[in-house]
Amino acid sequence: MINKDIRQSILDMLSDTYPMGLTYSEICARTGMTKKNKASVSQILSESLLDGLLVKERKRYKLSPAEAKNRTEEQQDNPSVKKITEPAASVKLIEGIFDATSLSRDRSFAFVRTIDKDYFIDSEDTLNAYHNDTVLIEAQKRGNRGEHGVVRRIVKRANELIPGDISKVKNRWIFVPSNPKIHNWFEILDLGSAQPGDKVMLTVSNWGDHLSGKMPGGKITEVLGKSGDPHVELLAVIRQYQLPLEFPDNVLKEVNALPLEPDPLEINRRKDLRKLFTFTIDPASAKDFDDAISIEATTKGWRLWVHIADVAHYVGLDTAMFAEASVRGNSFYFPKKVIPMIPERLSNLICSLRPDEDKLVMTVETEFDKNAKVLQQRIYEAVIRSDSRLAYEEVDDFFEGKNSDLSPTLQKALNAGRELSSKLSKVRLDNGYVFFDLPEIEYEYDEDGFVHRLGIAEETESHKMIENFMLVANEYTASQLSKKSPVSIYRIHEDPDTEKIERLAQVLDFYGIAYLEQENLNKSIQHLLSSLPNKDYHRVFDRIILRSMKKAKYSTLHIRHFGLSLEDYTHFTSPIRRLCDLVVHHLCKIHIIQSSSHKIRKDQVTRWAAIASEQELQADSAERDIEKVYGATFMKDRVGEKFSGLVISTNSSGVFVRLNELPVTAMLQKDQFGKGKWQYNDREMRFVNPRNGGSFELLDSVKVHIMEVSDDVYLELSGDSDNHQHYHRVRKPLAKNRAHNSRNRVDQKVSSKKTDYKYRKQGRKKR
Repeated sequence: MINKDIRQSILDMLSDTYPMGLTYSEICARTGMTKKNKASVSQILSESLLDGLLVKERKRYKLSPAEAKNRTEEQQDNPSVKKITEPAASVKLIEGIFDATSLSRDRSFAFVRTIDKDYFIDSEDTLNAYHNDTVLIEAQKRGNRGEHGVVRRIVKRANELIPGDISKVKNRWIFVPSNPKIHNWFEILDLGSAQPGDKVMLTVSNWGDHLSGKMPGGKITEVLGKSGDPHVELLAVIRQYQLPLEFPDNVLKEVNALPLEPDPLEINRRKDLRKLFTFTIDPASAKDFDDAISIEATTKGWRLWVHIADVAHYVGLDTAMFAEASVRGNSFYFPKKVIPMIPERLSNLICSLRPDEDKLVMTVETEFDKNAKVLQQRIYEAVIRSDSRLAYEEVDDFFEGKNSDLSPTLQKALNAGRELSSKLSKVRLDNGYVFFDLPEIEYEYDEDGFVHRLGIAEETESHKMIENFMLVANEYTASQLSKKSPVSIYRIHEDPDTEKIERLAQVLDFYGIAYLEQENLNKSIQHLLSSLPNKDYHRVFDRIILRSMKKAKYSTLHIRHFGLSLEDYTHFTSPIRRLCDLVVHHLCKIHIIQSSSHKIRKDQVTRWAAIASEQELQADSAERDIEKVYGATFMKDRVGEKFSGLVISTNSSGVFVRLNELPVTAMLQKDQFGKGKWQYNDREMRFVNPRNGGSFELLDSVKVHIMEVSDDVYLELSGDSDNHQHYHRVRKPLAKNRAHNSRNRVDQKVSSKKTDYKYRKQGRKKR
């Protein structure tokens, strides 16, 4: 039989057996396929799944609900069409983005992110979807396993062109994607001019078929340069994420037509704050100054002005500039390279709040009493003239009492800001703000772009002060828009899942840490973090506690922010680099200040919120990818060197060790543990050797050598007699009110959202 006949035979057969369906083996047996023709069956089944004619559930193939319905209708007019036993119910398919992160880590599942929620996808239900593909899924309930889905169709491929390396395996060339989330290798069908050691681009010609074991494949269409060269690696990441290196001509035409200085008529229309003492605090290397501060002590307490660059004045909703910004979603920050959301003429010149230049701003003015309680707030359009540009390091030196050449006026303002910030921090902690001390790796690069030093980017007092002041403006604008605008974008951080909190409590209990319930979940997490006995416990458990929470995102849903413990929150303070902030500025002009007559529909805001969330994930992933590549290059020169470290996490493959001498996390795989069959206990996050009672677990100290640097940094135990030591811990009796013994109480107390604790690449944290 030819493929067309086989396909029709299979569809007829599945009509007879609907809705039960048949397994692959049963289909082959019923069609009498020879060994040679079985490959055709696999291909037909895969194509039919992708075409939406069939669905696969628990290894059984059956007609899709839509195809079954079509056949039922056709049968009424044509008796020759095979009857089915019952008509199909209409099934609503949900569009989402396929996330293959788990598959790339050798797990047997993936996720699909939709606007409303994330769906768990078993590996056998993924069709041949790859990371960031747009897919249609059918939602299913499977016992207590939460929201489950089955991929029914691939709507759009995200990675038609993929950067990576080439390797020869058993006389055939294999392509290894640079992005580990592209979870399969590809067969190279045409090598072109590529040579071993090249970083190349592969154009995909087929996506494979995991049912028949067929590899995906493609052709090498471009050689970027030699792998390991920092410029080539950066270009590969930019190409991988399909980031635009240039702005369209119509955008540049609009930008170039804008005057560098504000229109005098526009200045006269606004509140004139040019005589108000104003300053900016940013990283020393920053060029886009999008926020400035004015502050003074009053008889009641303090008056604070937060001035934000009025990008919306220049980037109107009907401009090509806004259309391009709504595609980019945010700026991307790389070593010595920024891919901005808006052109640099705007971000670095026209809108940047540079000293001694008149600039248009949106100002949030707040009056506080002596306990930092808000007495009065308002927002308006203004014009300012910054008096001073400061770097965080300068401010911290001043706060630490070091010699400073800052003017008396500036010193007075900084002291007032420091005092107010201290009060605001106390208020936030009292309200349930959850703080994680998770310093990030700081990369320093040489002139050629290679990493020459790894350090820790600590949060300092100056960072905290600016963050506190930005929170004031963000909270106020969110509160006002919730009252006056029919729709807005909020920065939300949903409550942690009860099951994850219970799971967290079980892990903590094994390591002698009591999860004690307080008056609410925010206070419980605060108490937990403050109860960790020392720095090593924080190095391990701060991240584990953070992972038990959900990720902050943008949404039109008015949901509180758990981590900040705020009922109203959005992003307003960085319109130069974030789409959400730019949209929020327009909404403020329309609904609060009422200086704009534009109309914005709810579906537009919903789409912009989704783009902002998606592009934020893209930016985080792209920045992590290039830092990982550069960090690996740095560590390759240290293969064979000896380090000490702490076990901070585990998975079924081994343990993750945070080195003490360098801020690097590396993998010690279980085959390096020693003799015996090591069994992994997921509930306790540790390995046990039943043969001798040995174990590798959290908080263990190890001495190791760098063994290999490839897709990760891999370790081996040193030859020292004390190369592995258990942390001395005293087990505590289970507290009566721990979360995992108090499901009902936890259910009642979960009502809050998390903070996104990553340093902004320009020097401050994103909330």
